[in-house]
Formats: sequence, structure tokens, C-alpha cells
Amino acid sequence: MARPFFALINAGCEFVLNAVASAFSSSLVRCSLLLSLYLASVFTSPVRPYGHIIVNWSSLEQTIDGFGAEAASDIKLSPAMMDFFYTDAGIHLSLLRVEIYPDLADCESGHCVPSEKATILKNALANAKAAASRGALVWGTEGSPPGYMKSSGSWGKGGSFLGGATNFAQYADIQASFVSLMAANGVPVYAVSVQNEPDLHTSCTWTARQIHDYIPYLYATLSGAGYSSVKIMIEEQSGWNNTLSTTAMNDPAIAAKVGILAEHAYVGKPSRLLWSNMTTQHVWQTEVSDLNPYDGSITSGLKYATEIHNWLTTAMVNSWHYFDLALFNDVNDNEGLTDNALNVAKRAYAIGNFAKFVRSGWTRVDVTNATGLLVSAYRGRSGAAIVVINHGSAVNNQMFSVGTTMGSSVIPWITSSTLNLSSQTPVIVSSRAFTYTIPAKSIVTFSTPLQPLDP
Repeated sequence: MARPFFALINAGCEFVLNAVASAFSSSLVRCSLLLSLYLASVFTSPVRPYGHIIVNWSSLEQTIDGFGAEAASDIKLSPAMMDFFYTDAGIHLSLLRVEIYPDLADCESGHCVPSEKATILKNALANAKAAASRGALVWGTEGSPPGYMKSSGSWGKGGSFLGGATNFAQYADIQASFVSLMAANGVPVYAVSVQNEPDLHTSCTWTARQIHDYIPYLYATLSGAGYSSVKIMIEEQSGWNNTLSTTAMNDPAIAAKVGILAEHAYVGKPSRLLWSNMTTQHVWQTEVSDLNPYDGSITSGLKYATEIHNWLTTAMVNSWHYFDLALFNDVNDNEGLTDNALNVAKRAYAIGNFAKFVRSGWTRVDVTNATGLLVSAYRGRSGAAIVVINHGSAVNNQMFSVGTTMGSSVIPWITSSTLNLSSQTPVIVSSRAFTYTIPAKSIVTFSTPLQPLDP
């Protein structure tokens, strides 16, 4: 049986007393001094030593398509704000989501772009132009079919979709007309989502069979209009499950027409969703936020950095989106990446710890990590990056084994309570490894020098 802790201390004290008796007059004082020094070293240290983290650059996982958010609020963002969101001057998102309105009658008077069919908010179009000019990909999601295609008879009053060949054909024509409208305004459309949150009555519910049956109509209409490269996205349920897309994917002929399988992350834990007939389809998380009172602190930043980490490493998504870029003037919760005065929240910078460095087309790689830190790593033709999330106290001299992939030095970029995606002094890579103290409650990205996007 092991000797009790204080018995060991007393034995040590007795040995030391005999050796240095001339320097001390009281054994009690001497024992107390030794015990105090020991306890101070154990319990007051500001850092925690962790194990060795190894990046396995040759163990490849999924391709990353990028990170994005929606121009949901009816706000035209300034060039400076769009630079912040969509260039290396800020967090460099690479995807912008916009809402499709089926017609002018279903848009608030004067707020949408004049159009005979599908339309979009004028401010959303301005933001889409700005994002596209900065290299972002723009894609559209349908808020609801027009009222005459719904059980409620109203675009804005929920209800269920009324299927059938006539409605399928007309709805496909509406969605293709959105692509034409955007093209006429200089914005290529990357993808079109059949329906936003088809599991909720607040928008428009669809059945899995209706989604299956509609896809051939949309595919044919897009191809006939010259938009065969536009990806069809299904089905953006509000929670992380795929119950409404499995019927389509179980049919090989229909599955071949699907480009992106998307879900939201409001409900459910990150897990790898499975479909049949997966070939070139990618999986995206396309919306998450929260309605709690506004929190622009590092607490929210750590929360959403952790969500990105979990959805990339556990759910294995190819893309991750926040809900809104910026908030309405009369809203002040956490639906956007700013408050309602357009002050940037820490969660925006935390997202930037991924988005600014993990370029579209890069690949996630495996990491050997037995520490309490969350660590993920990525590589591409133009560089490499490691993202570290620390929810606890500072971690002293954490070692990373990186081989030769990151070159002779790495640049730390820190988001914390006091830093906003701030670059630090480069760290030398020696003997294929480097060490760094990870600050308490922070997100740290170690990157190679920023380069243009991979082709």
C-alpha cells in the first residue's frame, strides 16, 4: 500500500532536518516551509502541461468547401463591412446565402428587386454583388413557395406544399428564374435549395416523397435554361437529421441529380449522417445561431468555435454556416455576427479562426491528440493551418509535431477576451515541431503565410 501523502512529507522533512540542522532552529518551521513550497508549486501554477499533439498530414479526411452566413437582415452593408466579412482584411468568409422570394407580391412593398418571377431583397442583392466581387460563392434558399401552392393559401403563413406535376413545373420555373435574375445582375448562383426548413410549419412543410418527385423538374428546368452547373441542394431541415432527404437519395437516378445535402444545427448533436448512393455530393451545415440576449463576448466565440470543430471533425461536413451576417436595428440577440449597431461579436472572429485560413478546396487531416484542447488541422496547395480551442486555463509550451508541411515557421492568430484574430510573432519550427503557450479561453490558429485561394 502506498504511504500517505503527509507521511511522505514528514519523512522528507526528517531527512532534510538532519542534513541542514545548523541552518534552522525549529523542525516545525522547516517542515512547514517545505510543505508550503510544495503546495504552492502544485496549486498556484498558471499553466497546465499537456501531451504531445501530432498532425498526420497524409491522413486525409473531407474536402472543405468554405464558411458562410446569410444576408438575411434587410441591411445594405458598407464596403468596409463587406471587406471585413469577405476578404483577408477580416474573417474572409467564402459563401453567402440569400433568400429567394417567389414573386414581388410576396415581398414587402418596395423592398425587392423588380421582377416578373422570383426576386430578392434589394439590400440582399447589393450584399451579394459585394460578396461575389470579393470572390465569394452565392447560393439561394427558398423561404416558401407562393401561397397558391400551399395549404394555407399564403406565402407567409406556413402550411404544407401542394404537390403535383403542375406545381412542380411552376415552382421549378420560379427557382430557375432566380438564377436568371442574379445572373442579369452579375452574380453567378452556385446552388439552389429546394426549401428552407421543410420540416417546420412556420415556412412550408414538404414530404420526403415530394422532395424526391420535385428534383427531376428542377434539374430539367435548370439544364434547359443553361444552368446545369447550378447545384441542387436538399433539404435544410431545422435539426441535424436527414429524414426528408433519404427517399430521394435511396433512388440512384434522383441521387445523381443532387449536389448538396444540407441540414441546420438548431436541434441535435453533431454526428455523421448517412445516405445511400453518395458519389460527388457534399454535406453542408447551413444555419445555426441562438435567440438568447446578445452576447458579444469570448464565451459566445468559444461556443461557436467548438460547434465548427465538432461539425467538421464529427459530422464531417464540407461547409459550415452561421445564420445572419448582421442584425436588424430592432433585434438584439445572437442571430447575427454583430449587434444591432453593427459592432462585431467575438464569435465572428472565432469563425475567422477557421474561415480566414482554411481555404475552399483544402482538406481536413487527422490529428493525434490526447489533451484537453480541441485541435483540427487542414492542408491545401497554398498552405496549411492548425486550429486550437482552449476552454480552460493557459497551457504552457504545448508541443505540436508538424513535419515539414508548415515550413520553417508558423504564425499564431489569437482570438480571446482581449484579442480579435490578432497575428502574433512567428514561431520557429525546429526538428519538425514547435511549442507554444495557448492562452486561457482562446482560439489559436497556426498558419503558414496567407496566400491567394487555391485554384
